[in-house]
Amino acid sequence: MHAFQTPQTADGLVTAARQQADGDLEVDVRIPLEPDFAAMVSGRAKDLVFAARSRMARLGIEAVPISEVQLDKNEAHVRVRVSANLEEYDVGRHLPEVFLPGLAVGRLVFCPEERRLRSEELFEEANRHSLQLPRDFSIDSNGRFIIRPHRRVYGLLRPLSKEELLVILTQFDGRELLNRFQIARQVEHVILPPHGAVITSCSMFLHRHYAVLVPDEEQSGRHLAAVVLDPISTRGTGIFLEFRNPTDRPIINPYVPAELYHALPVENRVQVSAPHTEPDEPAIAGGPFCPEYGATRRTFASLEEGVPRSYSNRLVATYAGVGELSPSTLQRFWRERESTSTSIHDVAATRDFTTTEDLAQRFGTKILTDLPDDFGGTVLLGYFPNLVEHVQICQAALRGAIRRLVFRRASYGHGSFFSSNDHSRLADYAALGLKVYWCNEDREHVAEHVFRGLRGYFMEPKNIEGFRNSLVVAVYGSAAPLPEVEGERLRALLAELKNLFGDDLAILTGGGPGAMQLATEAALGLDLLAGANYIETIDQPTNKQAQFYQCFQGRSRHVRQRWFEISSFQVFCLGGLGTLEEVGLTLTDMKLGVIEQSPLVFFGNDDEGLYWRHLIDQFHLMADAKRAPEWLKDKVLLTADPGEISEFYKRILELG
Repeated sequence: MHAFQTPQTADGLVTAARQQADGDLEVDVRIPLEPDFAAMVSGRAKDLVFAARSRMARLGIEAVPISEVQLDKNEAHVRVRVSANLEEYDVGRHLPEVFLPGLAVGRLVFCPEERRLRSEELFEEANRHSLQLPRDFSIDSNGRFIIRPHRRVYGLLRPLSKEELLVILTQFDGRELLNRFQIARQVEHVILPPHGAVITSCSMFLHRHYAVLVPDEEQSGRHLAAVVLDPISTRGTGIFLEFRNPTDRPIINPYVPAELYHALPVENRVQVSAPHTEPDEPAIAGGPFCPEYGATRRTFASLEEGVPRSYSNRLVATYAGVGELSPSTLQRFWRERESTSTSIHDVAATRDFTTTEDLAQRFGTKILTDLPDDFGGTVLLGYFPNLVEHVQICQAALRGAIRRLVFRRASYGHGSFFSSNDHSRLADYAALGLKVYWCNEDREHVAEHVFRGLRGYFMEPKNIEGFRNSLVVAVYGSAAPLPEVEGERLRALLAELKNLFGDDLAILTGGGPGAMQLATEAALGLDLLAGANYIETIDQPTNKQAQFYQCFQGRSRHVRQRWFEISSFQVFCLGGLGTLEEVGLTLTDMKLGVIEQSPLVFFGNDDEGLYWRHLIDQFHLMADAKRAPEWLKDKVLLTADPGEISEFYKRILELG
């Protein structure tokens, strides 16, 4: 499975801003160009499209280029006019204080004519389920298709403060805050008032293509400058569309034409080196790095040979990252003690240190201070870092002294399971640009830690592309074995999902036995990617078939639910108390806007009929009593028939 990406730059940044007499702003934007992108677009500036950031457009902020794009060797420059178009949102008063140098505004997208789909190609791709277009789409002779939005408009719970607007526009998770503020209202018709604007949405799934909206149609509403829908973010029921009306008359039910382009396949650049050969491109120079499992395991074993196992003896070794990975190439440090009475547990209990510096000297990561700045090395750890080690690793990363971290064991007392603090540390390493690898002896591989949005998973490098590119469906269910007939139904359900969404599909479970294992095996049998969020339990052994996975200690049960956020859809099979808790957490996340309000499937029969029938009755009771949202009555399917799944999703998602 290949990943696909839009040929585009990183977001350009404001370098200067000037307020105009009419209240709008003119801002100068500098856009960095990677060498490969610069070479690809050389002499083809006419094929570049400026795409404003979607979170700006969702607030009614328009950012329209008013100059030609000027291409330099490693950067581009463009002048953009910024205005606030949605009176209800009232963000215009903040714009002069927000559009300051350093603010990300938008990117350049390469849209060559030779990669644009013609009408026949577009229709063929839709029929082949390699993409899913909005319901009632039409395709003209030039290959443009018409996007008609939901009968839905979006307002704000209350006006945004300047600080809240800054968070939305500048922070990585700013979109989450916007999701909580922005609420949907169902309407009979979407009305675009004269010289006004409206925020609406559609459902669309692009896996291997990117769409470019055509914003110059005044008769049907003019779309704001967030005109590119890429294959990663364009998957779901809430693909936002933002229209303004430049005319003196209202527009009813606006729509926008779009053109579809083939995205670029991402080639697998991971390079696995044999244990006794040097990589073609040394990791010290920023090239690929992928430790081979056998050599890595032998290295750890050799370094730890003869050292008593205790929490105090925590291996730390540094490695330049060039050439053979072996004990002779590493600098090793052991925190050794003469007796267990001075173990780190006793140190923490008796507070026999006087300063933080004294405590830091007790850990092997102190050798990182000896590495020169920009050394770009690798650090090997017997255990995933504790707090003091974490601080020293972060300091070394900030200096460029290390670029990657390889550890052998996740935990001293919890086996392969990480604490919630550990997951926070993994996020810190990603933010600092540190690559993290796990020499996982349970799975007999070296797994790389890879983020998708806000959530990171471990996987072999060969699965990274599929992980980043797949539409994820979460399947919940009991650890108890499913009846044979229910197992067959679950297999048929996954086949239906593959038929609807195509090959770019992944299944995510809790990684246990029963329904979870059956869903995993069925996914693998369909050549789909399978993932797991493993939880530390006594009564549920974990299966080891997941191709991407994360591990959580028992106390991190609720934290674990956050990792299901990467899924677009949820299916609840026969389950017990654990599954019931996951139902509640999922519904609450939807209610609070933490995850998208996607359609839910409650699937399967028991001896007396549909297993979840009483729970669905309770949903209706709560909704009728105004104690739960109305969508609980519309977006939930209770069934044991796999054949109902596709039509249900198409109806709720308004897909063609």
